[in-house]
Amino acid sequence: METLKIEAKLENWVSVSSFLRCFLEKIHCNDEFINKFLLPCEEIFVNICCYAYKNCGIISVNVSLLGRKIKIVFEDDGKQFDPTKFENRNLNSKIERKKIGGLGIFLAKEIMDGFDYIREHNKNILVMVKELEGDDCGSRS
Repeated sequence: METLKIEAKLENWVSVSSFLRCFLEKIHCNDEFINKFLLPCEEIFVNICCYAYKNCGIISVNVSLLGRKIKIVFEDDGKQFDPTKFENRNLNSKIERKKIGGLGIFLAKEIMDGFDYIREHNKNILVMVKELEGDDCGSRS
């Protein structure tokens, strides 16, 4: 497992994405997989930065390879929020009826194969898992 602890500031997404990209490149993931993996990670990171803290806090990002699965854990001690209980958006409703927000969480749930939350020791812990298929990661020619 590799870990990055960083201030919950939007401008720090560049460092987080670089950290994750480096990990994924080490296990020889292709660019298409990397981009697909980073999208929900960015959504979650941005949500934590924007909503978890009144002032700045710290986000811990842990990433690991477990067999044919990549596990990423976001941990913060900000305001409690369980995204697994967030109501999925109705994408078929008329645009004028749509509420603002929630599409990032919806997107993360759709892209990832596992999406779980626990609140432990006054910390939000979000665990996302992405299963590897075919030649997503592995050997590169």
